[in-house]
Amino acid sequence: MARVAVITRTKDRSVFLARAIESVEGQTYKDYVHVIVNDGGDKNEVERVIEALDADIKGRIKLFHRPHPSNAPDTIFNESIDRVESEYVVIHDDDDTWHEGFLAKTVEHLDTNKDLAGVVARADKVTEKYEGMSIKMLKKQPWMPDMQTISLYRQFIDNQLTPITFLFRRDAYQSVGKFDANLPIVGDWEFGIRLLQQYDVDFLDPGFALANYHHRKTTKDNSFARHSHRKYVTKVANTYLRQDLKDGRLGVGYIISDLKYRQDSTHLLIKKIVPTRVLRAIQRRK
Repeated sequence: MARVAVITRTKDRSVFLARAIESVEGQTYKDYVHVIVNDGGDKNEVERVIEALDADIKGRIKLFHRPHPSNAPDTIFNESIDRVESEYVVIHDDDDTWHEGFLAKTVEHLDTNKDLAGVVARADKVTEKYEGMSIKMLKKQPWMPDMQTISLYRQFIDNQLTPITFLFRRDAYQSVGKFDANLPIVGDWEFGIRLLQQYDVDFLDPGFALANYHHRKTTKDNSFARHSHRKYVTKVANTYLRQDLKDGRLGVGYIISDLKYRQDSTHLLIKKIVPTRVLRAIQRRK
């Protein structure tokens, strides 16, 4: 049994998948199994990428094809993780990458700190452009640059456990009830809320980024994506708030709802007092 299960979900993105495999294989720490789950995409395309690899690399890969696409990758977190056994788990999405020392440093940190459920590594946000079969980096900047510790309170409104940055213990994942398979998005955020109610998670900053969270700017479906994100954040908040009301107390649901309400109110106020051209200029710089 490998100590680390690296989970990659992919669908019809062979260029990104090849880069993700290179990122994982480039790790100095080698005691891992790389689980690649093809989420209903072209089987031949995925198999061509893997067939081109050296034998020792293919030996660490376990490939699974889902017969039908989920159309909601967060709903297959659990089935992807549970395909193999391991002590630690990390989700490496097919469009993200690591520094070569990510696994070595995060595994060492959890080996040294047995009381922790996981560790989040310092990361950069990479803005890139995908055209044809090539990927061009446009900008790199720190991801969540103000982060110094992992806070339960902050998790209620802001997901600190970005998958590419987060190595966690399988027993903690099982203890808190795994991911909510009913959430097509924001499942990692909601999982973090439950995890941090029971366990501590450290933030690891070796002085440089160990992970790269990749992002591509596009106007297509942006409004739909924002609407969907708002919809499921609200769904999670409502679920917790109903439980608070049922229990006759103010708890997690109240905190999430209050923080979200104040965040939205602040955004509306800013839109009223700051000229649109200024807001657009700020957005372009992100």
